[in-house]
Amino acid sequence: MTPLTLTFVGSGDAFASGGRLQSAIHLASAEGGLLLDCGATLLTGLHNCQLTTNQIDSVIISHLHGDHFGGLPFLLLEALFVQQRRKPLNIYGPPGLEERISETCHALYPGALDAPLPFALNIHPYNAPTQNAEQFFRISSQPARHGRHAAACSFVIELEGRRIAYSGDTEWHAGLLSLAANSDLFICECCTFDQKLPGHINYLTLKKYKKKITAKQIILTHTGAQIDSHRQQIDLPIAHDGLSIKL
Repeated sequence: MTPLTLTFVGSGDAFASGGRLQSAIHLASAEGGLLLDCGATLLTGLHNCQLTTNQIDSVIISHLHGDHFGGLPFLLLEALFVQQRRKPLNIYGPPGLEERISETCHALYPGALDAPLPFALNIHPYNAPTQNAEQFFRISSQPARHGRHAAACSFVIELEGRRIAYSGDTEWHAGLLSLAANSDLFICECCTFDQKLPGHINYLTLKKYKKKITAKQIILTHTGAQIDSHRQQIDLPIAHDGLSIKL
C-alpha cells in the first residue's frame, strides 16, 4: 500500500483560538494532493508546512463560511502569479459555490482574477447526500447540522485504500456514527469542552458516543479556547497546526 500523508495546515476555529490557523487539511498521495476545506489563512499554513498550491489538485469545501472557504481567492492568486500553474484545479462544494468564489475574488482583488485563467478551474457543486468518483479518490457526503444559513456537509474520502471521515462543522447527530464507521481516521470538529454552541460539537457530548465510534483513530480539530483550558481532561488526540499523520 502506497504512503498517504495527512497534514493539518490549519486546525483552529473562526476566532484563531490559541493562535491556530483556520480549517485546512492536506492529503498527499502518490496520485495527487487533496485539500479538505480552505480557510482564509491557507497560504500562511502551506508555507509553515512547506507545501505549495501546486501540491493541491482538488479542494473539497464543507460549507461556505469564511473560515472554511475564504482561502480560495488567495489559492487562485498564488497559483496564477507565483506558481504559474498550468494543471487543472477541481473545487467541490455546496450549491452557490461558483458564484461565491467569483464574488469573493472580485471583492478582495478587483480585476486580478477576471481574465481567463491559464489553467482549467473545474467547479463541482453538489447536494448531499452524493458520491463523486474522481481519478484518484472518491467522495461520499451527507448533510451536516450547522444551522439554516449554511448548506454544510460531512464527508468520507476514499483514497489510496484508506477511508477518512471528516465531520466538518456540525452538531452531533446519529449519522456521524455511520459516517465514521470502519474509517481509518475520523476527523471530528470539537469547538468547546462543555459549552453548547449551535451547529457545533462539544467534547462532553462526543465522549458520550465515543465507544460507539468504530473508526480506527479519532482526532479533534476546529478547537476553541475551552478545549485549550480543559486539555488535561480530554482523552482524545487534538490536532495542531502542522501535525502530520501517516496512514
